[in-house]
Amino acid sequence: MQKLILVAALLTLATPVAAANARATGNLPIRSGPGEFYRVIGTLPDGARVGLSTCTRQQRWCKIIYGDGPDGWVAGSYLVGSAAKNRVSPPEFTGGFMTFGFR
Repeated sequence: MQKLILVAALLTLATPVAAANARATGNLPIRSGPGEFYRVIGTLPDGARVGLSTCTRQQRWCKIIYGDGPDGWVAGSYLVGSAAKNRVSPPEFTGGFMTFGFR
């Protein structure tokens, strides 16, 4: 019984969080990594809706799941959907307190 509970707990932790949704506010370069120095692998057109799998701290870069093109990274400031970005951003630890990107 204990092994079954342990396996269930491990599977729960390994299950990815469902992607949150956002919309592009311009024609954005899709990059292979989170930064301007990564190569451009595609373009996200203005108004395109995408899934977000993760964002960097302070939501500067977000990894998108794009059904009509390559999955990759785009500048978070050009994505509409702050609730979605908050949902997939890691919490920040400042001064002994944990914040969730709210500044």
